[in-house]
Amino acid sequence: MSQRGQQSHGDRGTHVDTSGAVTAPAPAQISTTNAVQRTWMEPPAKGTDGVHDWRLALYENRTLASAITAAVTGMLVGYPFDSLKTRMQTHHYPSLLACARKSITEEGIRGLYRGLLPPLLTASAAKSLSFSVFEETKLWLRRHDPFARHSAPLGLADFQRKTVGSVALTAGVSGSISGAVIAILCCPLELIKVQMQLARLLHRDPTSSAATTKPVPALMSAPAGTLQGGGAAIANRQLRQAQAVPRWATSNLSVCREIVRRRGPLGIYYGIGLHIVRDSSGTAIYFASYETVKETLRRLTGSDTTGPLTHMLAGGTCGVVSWLLIFPVDLVKSTMQSQVLKPKDAKIFDSSWQCLRDIYARMGLAGLYRGISVSLIRAFPIHGLNFVVYEWARAHICRLAGRPEQLSPGR
Repeated sequence: MSQRGQQSHGDRGTHVDTSGAVTAPAPAQISTTNAVQRTWMEPPAKGTDGVHDWRLALYENRTLASAITAAVTGMLVGYPFDSLKTRMQTHHYPSLLACARKSITEEGIRGLYRGLLPPLLTASAAKSLSFSVFEETKLWLRRHDPFARHSAPLGLADFQRKTVGSVALTAGVSGSISGAVIAILCCPLELIKVQMQLARLLHRDPTSSAATTKPVPALMSAPAGTLQGGGAAIANRQLRQAQAVPRWATSNLSVCREIVRRRGPLGIYYGIGLHIVRDSSGTAIYFASYETVKETLRRLTGSDTTGPLTHMLAGGTCGVVSWLLIFPVDLVKSTMQSQVLKPKDAKIFDSSWQCLRDIYARMGLAGLYRGISVSLIRAFPIHGLNFVVYEWARAHICRLAGRPEQLSPGR
């Protein structure tokens, strides 16, 4: 994605007409810019109009506002798919459809939104921080590029974003730093989310990583024809109790308390190493592929700007590519984190390496991509929508404030 620049303070107050005379522009005067800088309207000076004060403030924080808008939209649309992904990764179902049917039958649609509130509240902050770190890192790399004035050795790309290779390198490095920062902040939240998503399954069989379909003991031992009247009522009550969510999963706060009680204060960072590996590499691939596809499409069309279709194609592509490359890491992370509340004698894996080897030994390479179908199904539309909303919100804020979206192709 191209980061939009801000107009310098020195050229906001005056315009030069064809005779060379300097005149002050009227508030509603339109200034036509070059092919890259879009047409914009000069707003009143800050402080002269209370309405424009908030527009200028919104413009100055357009990255945050746009990322929050995209995060909320994507979370509401994509969370059920994320919930199914976690279930497919950590428990065995014959297919995605079977997983969805069984989950909805036992827990209803609301069950697929279990644990939504913390991600919904924090995704906005996390995504806005992620995009902010990403954009600021791109600027820092450009300003401190050692090859800004001299060609890089061996034809390596620099950070000036004038070529597709330079765009990809800059986005990859910036994305990696952004991902590492977010992983450190969001590990506890994702750990809690995984426990909430799997609470009923883990409660049903805490000693297994596979989803079980064992009948309730009372139903197994009851002779045929005896489940009548009181016997049926008792059996139904036992069935409801077996399917109930455990006490520690009644809320996100209760899950957090249970993790701290069993694992200590640092227990909320269980699996942090895998989290950093996944997010730093995944975010690097994510942003690099998005900006590479976007810049390539822009050059192929010969345009100075990009539209919703380009953003959808680039966003969908980066979502699919990033999941294909980092899914095994995400699988191991989810599997390891699902054990955080299991009794010590019920733990299956002592290390992530043991988990990886065991999955590969039992199921081969296909086992490392268990549950990827749901991720790929949601990846293209969800991530495409994410960038369409982000780019739209950013452009809309710029138009609302009467400020240029972009001053130069390299910014």
